[in-house]
Amino acid sequence: MTTMFDVRNSAAFRRLRETELVARAMYLNQPLFLPGILQEPGYAEAMIAGISGLPADDAEVVERVQVRRDRHTAFLKRLDEPDPPRVRVVLDESVLHRAPAGSGAMRAQLEHLIEISQRPTVELGILPLDHGPHPGLAGSFEVHDTDGDSLLFFEGAEGDRILDDDPARIGLYRDLAGALMARATSGDPARALMGSLISR
Repeated sequence: MTTMFDVRNSAAFRRLRETELVARAMYLNQPLFLPGILQEPGYAEAMIAGISGLPADDAEVVERVQVRRDRHTAFLKRLDEPDPPRVRVVLDESVLHRAPAGSGAMRAQLEHLIEISQRPTVELGILPLDHGPHPGLAGSFEVHDTDGDSLLFFEGAEGDRILDDDPARIGLYRDLAGALMARATSGDPARALMGSLISR
């Protein structure tokens, strides 16, 4: 069993969740696994149990999955609002392969990603494995812009961290997300790639 840093009640995680509810734009880079707001329950359970080494029915795993479910539900609700946020998500292709072959949870997750990527305010990019290393592999990050503020969120094994008092640095990460998206496969080609993984 791996001891996980408990972010469920950390100040940084609470701030992130509050900001997700009001952000006008979100820029997400994830080279390891899907961002929490995009995770379907089956995928979330597999990731949390796998990383922690706890069984899926352990109380901590169940609680963490519920937190992910709540965030995901709130995000989908926002996408259905009259003025939804603009969302740019860049994934390393390895994220889409990190599941046992034939995994029902991953199949459902990929189907969900295909559906959500067709939303008019969501752009999902995949950095193909055959393109080699890229700057996004340096680590996951999220930039959230609200009407009057921006924050940069880092997630790590030692806990979460927020930077909100350095506009220049936040801008660098926002620009990095844009540069990664420009290199990524998106739109119909990205959906075709995900569809091919479903049928493996």
